[in-house]
Amino acid sequence: MDSTNRFFLSLRLCASAGKLISQTVLILLIMTCSRAIAGEYFEGFDTPGKPPERDGISWGYTDELTPVAGWKSIIPGDGFAHLSVTSHSVLRKIRHLSDGSDYLPFQTLDLGPVSSNHRITIRAKNAAIPGVACVLFTYRERSKVDEIDIEITPDDTQGPESGHLTGINGGWTDIRLNTWANAKGDAGNSGDTLRPSRSIRTPILDNHGNRVSHRDDLFHTYTIEWRPESIRFFIDGVQQQVIDDIVPDYPSRVIFGMRRMPWSGTPDWSGKQTMLIDWVDIEPLDTH
Repeated sequence: MDSTNRFFLSLRLCASAGKLISQTVLILLIMTCSRAIAGEYFEGFDTPGKPPERDGISWGYTDELTPVAGWKSIIPGDGFAHLSVTSHSVLRKIRHLSDGSDYLPFQTLDLGPVSSNHRITIRAKNAAIPGVACVLFTYRERSKVDEIDIEITPDDTQGPESGHLTGINGGWTDIRLNTWANAKGDAGNSGDTLRPSRSIRTPILDNHGNRVSHRDDLFHTYTIEWRPESIRFFIDGVQQQVIDDIVPDYPSRVIFGMRRMPWSGTPDWSGKQTMLIDWVDIEPLDTH
């Protein structure tokens, strides 16, 4: 297991899980964020196994939800990354930690570091799975926390319209869009005590302003446009929201995949679900 994998096996996003990152992991995060990508980076998953380090970008994965056999089980070389979870793993009882927070496991790929003035996009299918939040986010912690999130779930059980239809016939998919910038919380940077922060809960909207479902077996693009003065969130090229008051400014890891969340509901499926990622693209933004 390489150092990046050890980092993400220990990763506990304090903004959501309420767990302090260990000192060893913190040192590794500082090291990996010391040299951020300056140009464009694209990965299409055509070669089996772990993508090689290039252009200052290194890769890792975490399989806390459903263990995998190794890199080639995630990236077999067919042009996709396969992130899979089983209903058995998702239905496990959420474990409470001694600090009062919850242990919320990941099934993710990660790469970085990446700085602001970049557009970060993944093209993925099956990113609306009951029982987990499918995510695209950036993360950096030193003594304080920087983070940008897109979190996707068919029905946010803590949302104002919880219980709505989630299918393509009259239903929609919910998202949470969050930022933290130089945020600090209570002991252990735990839970929702991190401030300053900004969070928006909304359905996914199409270019006509209609609510849409992503339980449609189609590929969609999910984008974070990270500028020094604002964060813009796009889905299928349609701007969903803008956050311009709480904007992170440190190079961060980019993470995408799935996470067990207390508001992501319970599976209405059995067996295995796979989030299929076609590609990830990181491109510099025009600063003029």
